[in-house]
Amino acid sequence: MDISILMDTRRVQISGGSTFIVSLPKKWAEKNGIESGTSINLLEDRAGNLVVSPRPLTQKVALKADIQVTGKESQEGIMRRLVGAYVSGTTSITVTSKDQLPVDVVRTVREFTRLVMGVEIVEERRDAIELQDLIDPADFSMRSGLKRMSYITERMIEDSMKIMTDRQESLLDDVILRDLEVDRITWLIHKEYNMLLVSPRSMEKNQMPLDQALNFLLSSRLIERVADHTVSMAILIKEGDIGTNEALIKEVQALGIKSRDIYSDSIKALFTEELSLADSVIDRAKKQRKKADALQRKLFDIPADEAVTLTQLLSSIDRIGAYGADIGKMTLNRSYASK
Repeated sequence: MDISILMDTRRVQISGGSTFIVSLPKKWAEKNGIESGTSINLLEDRAGNLVVSPRPLTQKVALKADIQVTGKESQEGIMRRLVGAYVSGTTSITVTSKDQLPVDVVRTVREFTRLVMGVEIVEERRDAIELQDLIDPADFSMRSGLKRMSYITERMIEDSMKIMTDRQESLLDDVILRDLEVDRITWLIHKEYNMLLVSPRSMEKNQMPLDQALNFLLSSRLIERVADHTVSMAILIKEGDIGTNEALIKEVQALGIKSRDIYSDSIKALFTEELSLADSVIDRAKKQRKKADALQRKLFDIPADEAVTLTQLLSSIDRIGAYGADIGKMTLNRSYASK
């Protein structure tokens, strides 16, 4: 995929006393087939910039990526390249080989279509597979996507804490599975942000300033990390030894619920831009850390295996609160820019 940015300065002239005229860069005009009588399209964005396009601005931006494989790449390496092409904003990905595509590559491509939203195999040959993104990013709302993944993650935290006392293994497995949905939405938000940079249509249709879109992008990364810590907790509870000290387990559980509340309020502050709530989130996260440190000292009196498991749980609980504080800080940092 090749995206080049043209930066140029042109002097405005007045013709006939009332018509403002500016010339187009010759190389750009020739590259896009602009000649005398050609119609071009103009769009004023929310920042007051005037976008000039040789194509209708209601048209989906088409970006293509060609991934050539030799057969020496690992499955993880191929997956990283596919995800990278996807989130960078491509609408078409072609995986090619000089010879027959290795079976492992074909399997990885099929797994990739399961892991991301909207991508399907539209053509498959001996030496190539073509993928097409069937979702128009302009029809996807970063706000709704972020709300969806934040809600899923909140429920994941709740269920992980609940299982500490009722030990429902099926619920633990469900927590782990829901992390996949969070990843799928995260990648789609990354893709949408990159499309906002190259597609005025997406920005106008979503009615979202670019700085707010950046806040949502950064928040999605933090939410994804919260989900990852929640999965780590679920695995620890399932495979580790948290012991039988019910009073201590309930203290850890209560601290986890408070971290969930900090995280939930940070998301609320992000969407409502309620600065007092963002401040509260940051202050509560600091107090949460002190409580975690105090609880950590109580673990010295229990068996080593149990202490290790509960220590790791406390670490994840603390990180969830800290990520909530980071989201609160981003809300505060953008507060004056949004006025």
